[in-house]
Amino acid sequence: MEKSVHRKKMAVRLMTFLAIVILTKNARAQQENTPVINSTLIGSVKDSVTKQPIGNVVLSIKGTTHAVTSAPDGSFSFRTGQKFPYTLRVSFIGYQTKEIVVDGSPITILLAEKAGSLNDVVVMGYGSQKKSDVTGSVASVSKNLLAQPTASFDNMLQGGVSGIGVTQNSGQPGGTATVRIRGGNSISFGNAPLYVIDGFIVYNNNDNVNIGSIGTSSNALSTINPSDIESVEVLKDASATAIYGSRGANGVIIITTKKGKKGVNNVNYSAYYGTQRVARKLNLLNGSQWAALINDINTSDGVPKTYTDAQIAAFGAGSDWQGSALSSAPIFNQELSVSGGDEKSRYLISGNYFKQDGVITNSGYERYSARINYEKDISEKFKVTANFFGSRSIENKLAGSAYNSINFSNAYASLILTAPIARIKNDDGSYNTSNPLNATPTNPLQDIATTTNQNTLNRILGNAAAEYKILKELTLKVTAGVDLLNTNQQYYAPSFTASPAGASTGYATKGYAALGSGNTLSWLNENTLTYNHTFAEKHFLNALVGYSTQYENGKSFTTSAQQFPNDLTTFDNLSYAGIANLPGSAAHSSSLNSVLARINYSYLHRYNITLSERADGSSKLGKENKWGFFSSVGVSWNVNDEEFFRPFQNVVNSFKIRLSAGQTGNSEIPPYSSLSSLSPSNYYLGSKLVTGISPIQIANPDLKWETTTQYNAGLDLGFLNNRISVTFDVYSKKTTDLLLNVPLPLYTGYASALKNIGSVSNRGIELSLNTENIKTPDFNWKSTIIFSANRNKVLNLGENVKSFFPVAPTGQVSPVIVQVGLPVGTFWGYHTNGLLTSADLSNGTPLLGGVPQQVGDTKYVDSNQDGIITTADKHSLGSAQPKFTGSFSNTFNYKGLDLSIFFQGSYGNKVFNLLQQSLERPTLTQNASATLLDRWTPQNQGAVVPRVTNSPVPQVTDRLIEDASYLKLKNVSLGYTFKTGWANKIRLKNLRFYISAQNLFTITNYTGLDPEVNFYDNDNTKQGIDFGTYPATRTFLAGLSITL
Repeated sequence: MEKSVHRKKMAVRLMTFLAIVILTKNARAQQENTPVINSTLIGSVKDSVTKQPIGNVVLSIKGTTHAVTSAPDGSFSFRTGQKFPYTLRVSFIGYQTKEIVVDGSPITILLAEKAGSLNDVVVMGYGSQKKSDVTGSVASVSKNLLAQPTASFDNMLQGGVSGIGVTQNSGQPGGTATVRIRGGNSISFGNAPLYVIDGFIVYNNNDNVNIGSIGTSSNALSTINPSDIESVEVLKDASATAIYGSRGANGVIIITTKKGKKGVNNVNYSAYYGTQRVARKLNLLNGSQWAALINDINTSDGVPKTYTDAQIAAFGAGSDWQGSALSSAPIFNQELSVSGGDEKSRYLISGNYFKQDGVITNSGYERYSARINYEKDISEKFKVTANFFGSRSIENKLAGSAYNSINFSNAYASLILTAPIARIKNDDGSYNTSNPLNATPTNPLQDIATTTNQNTLNRILGNAAAEYKILKELTLKVTAGVDLLNTNQQYYAPSFTASPAGASTGYATKGYAALGSGNTLSWLNENTLTYNHTFAEKHFLNALVGYSTQYENGKSFTTSAQQFPNDLTTFDNLSYAGIANLPGSAAHSSSLNSVLARINYSYLHRYNITLSERADGSSKLGKENKWGFFSSVGVSWNVNDEEFFRPFQNVVNSFKIRLSAGQTGNSEIPPYSSLSSLSPSNYYLGSKLVTGISPIQIANPDLKWETTTQYNAGLDLGFLNNRISVTFDVYSKKTTDLLLNVPLPLYTGYASALKNIGSVSNRGIELSLNTENIKTPDFNWKSTIIFSANRNKVLNLGENVKSFFPVAPTGQVSPVIVQVGLPVGTFWGYHTNGLLTSADLSNGTPLLGGVPQQVGDTKYVDSNQDGIITTADKHSLGSAQPKFTGSFSNTFNYKGLDLSIFFQGSYGNKVFNLLQQSLERPTLTQNASATLLDRWTPQNQGAVVPRVTNSPVPQVTDRLIEDASYLKLKNVSLGYTFKTGWANKIRLKNLRFYISAQNLFTITNYTGLDPEVNFYDNDNTKQGIDFGTYPATRTFLAGLSITL
């Protein structure tokens, strides 16, 4: 028994000893395996342009196996045995791999997107596609341009993509721009591209937001907050646009707005404030110079001089009417957004306030907007999305010609044309209305300051979609959306102004008030089935079929009244007026039903083909041609994937050839254009005013689409690991069955009929070059060059028709012609050869027929050499369409510092300086250009400008068709993003400050206010006419961006 107890005690002691030994060894082993921590590194990874965090980025220490992945908010943390400094390698799909020498913590790492990576995904119509598989011509606006401050997103398109031409029609805040992709296809109707905003199809018809508008037109696109935009893709050739059928001929711009991201919850606040100044003023005569001019006119007319030498000297500089309405003006923008998401849902809510005061008194633009984007994965098979946007904008404009009018007038031009000897204000500060040269007691500055011309635009655009995976590879998508536009125009010309009042002035009508209102509803329903399948890991098939229907309904009214007892109620009480003018109202509706299909096939992502087909049925067209069919084919070959190309891959790492052909359409004509129309007419029956009905439009049951056939060939090249990337395209387009108003014989009772007649061609080349010039861990320099050249030509205008002149303003000769063999809207006039001399008259130099000419008058060139100057001697003086356009941008990044410089230009485009024609056509009451200082007189026979007479007959000559080529420094921006560690100390994820300057300088020979000008807005036949539209501005601003 004792021995047994002893054995047990010995066993316990032995087990205890063994346990101690084992535990001791384990403790030592654990101590030996515990890594030595020599450094800790924390930081974040962000996009170098947007400064937004990037998740799932792989960070590894070069030469080791130690690696971590960034969190969804971009943050990361390293605890390593490596001592500082060491090299950190950072990589993420779609971004350039970066190596950084780290010598301390914390750090912020900025990643730049790969230039032209074929692994990128490109947004296309009704889906997206791997860039390597794309067969069409598709370009994206760079994130750097999208990040620039701007009032309207169409400004971001200028110089951002090859093949797209953008002209700012005026400097009016909230004003319009003319946008053309690969030239204009139509003569009489829509040439603007189609816009697709988060899947909702929008044609930007400004007619819907300019109900009763007076002056420059309002821009419906300015309702969209540019800061909401995530990406902009431009579809240019038939392979890319044929899926939009009858609305794809003018190109398609796809806008995708920002969305929330999974696992990232952010609060973003951004703001900027700046000041604007007029970029340029005209050189005009001062008081003494103007008085001397009047005396010279008197001499030419054979009447006594108006002013003595003493009076001329006393006038001195006179009044600066041009500058009297100008001042520096503030511009302000702020935005707040909240975004985030989890495993199943993503959201973004944003609000924006933008205000831009005009540099001209009593003008400006103000916008309030809000957006909600939401996505929810209901299950693995079912997903819903919703995008809703609302805005309210208020635009105060200068008075001028009515919207879509052929006449020309605007308040700023009236100011410029006022004689400098008239005082602007009296000694007590009141407006001087005692101008001895003016028959009415008005003042043009007072007109601008007191006339109300306000347009309020409300917009709601919403789109919701549901996606359901019927099978793993088969997805049904149903979308429904609505676009609501409401516009209200309010105008009042006080009784003491010369502001427009119908066909008269506020003074003549004793006060004039006008109201206009319009409501437009557009709804869209689209239903698509998409099939994605991979065969044997070599064959990749994507097939899409769908049905779409879109409906638009609009109503509007205008009313006006005049002869008010006083100006107190302005437009708020029309019953107060003595005369109520005849009101007007209108309504329209149209619908478009469509069936669409597309097949994308790729073999090894090397050989690719895209087939598209769309059938559109439009209510606008004739009953015999309601439906049109539009198809395209595109192929591409990734040559760099071929075995024979491997020896070249060290230098040329990507090489792609694209070819496409197809047809698209254009049916942007007013509803009911194919139907016969009646219109009311007022006339007197005896002494009684009655209303009758008369026909105004003849029916055309055969009316159909304008059809554009396009061929495209392109190359995509990448050199030195895509540090140099090149995209080159050459294209040819021919538009047939043009919609033109054809004159009819008078016995028909109709002036003209709308028919499908004629054709136009556009041919051109496009080049985009992206280079990464310097790439180091701390410093990066990238450049982009954009080049586009397009040649437009009228091919046919119908049987026995070689040309026609668009309707000219009252009292003017049409400055443009539409003629076979020339670009649409070619300037047409006389070539000149200096001034007539006595020798010319002695030698029988041909003179202008019907006009008595003498020494010092313009010498016209007898082009047809028939011995007399007639309209037969007129010829082409050039076109508003440029020979080429381009841009050059550079971005520099050094640690947290970033600098961007953006140049944009145009070459070979002409402008008819209509205002200069008025300023060089002297009268006894209005001011004149300083060029008249070099006018012909007996003492100045070597002058440039003809001798002056009172109100000479205006002629369109080569002196007035000016070269409007230009190069602009559009934007310079300098910013600094603070390191993450410093930002984290004040509980911020991101903090950036920047300063920016826009339109710093313009190099041009054009003598007007700005070479970018279209007085007649988007009128295709009257591009490039300038009558002193709102001047361009130079802007300086500072801003910040904060992420919580």
